Amino acid sequence: MIRDRLKNAARKAMLKVFKMEFDAQETAGPPDADPKMDAATQASYMPPIVQGSGDTPGPNHKTDIGRTWLAAQVASGAGPVLVDLRPPPEVVAGMLPGAFLLPGQQLKKNLHLMPDKSERVVIYDQIGGEDSDQLAGWLRDQGWEMARRLRGGYAEWVEYDEPIELPQPPAGARHHLGVPVEDAKGRRGSVQKVTVEGGKAQYLVLLDSGELVGPLWESDLRS
Repeated sequence: MIRDRLKNAARKAMLKVFKMEFDAQETAGPPDADPKMDAATQASYMPPIVQGSGDTPGPNHKTDIGRTWLAAQVASGAGPVLVDLRPPPEVVAGMLPGAFLLPGQQLKKNLHLMPDKSERVVIYDQIGGEDSDQLAGWLRDQGWEMARRLRGGYAEWVEYDEPIELPQPPAGARHHLGVPVEDAKGRRGSVQKVTVEGGKAQYLVLLDSGELVGPLWESDLRS
């Protein structure tokens, strides 16, 4: 219980510094803690936030963002746009809240889905590897200067029990993200996106061959 209280207090303190932009100049020291806390309490949680490998880098870093900083932003309801690069079968067990799925290199073909270039964007894969690092860098080159990679990826996120969302079929749909399906031509793949229009569900399916097909109706699919 004490650990949870300290964690919540730390997150509240961090929210005070989220007005800083991602690409602000590096600061000489840690962000100010809540002035209402005594020195002992501040010392008990501030060092891990600033120095811990899982908690850094903070919002001033030029390429990455740490798990704790991002989790606090998500909890505040003012988080960045989240892009999940993992293949659909991997998202069945969960994804970051509010994230949308663009596996592999699909981001490069779907810039129309990105927010305004002044907005913050966080790219993540399973382990925070080269794919997410390179795509975040590529996105910065296209003008999204506040695009960052999630250090440690989804694996570290769930290891520390940060919040996730489990894919659910929207009202009027039978399938949800990640479930394996087969189309009328016998091609197998996994659901990448579900939309419902006029009470009828449509699907984009990422085939096992790597091809993206759709929109397909419920009648076009069998699980």
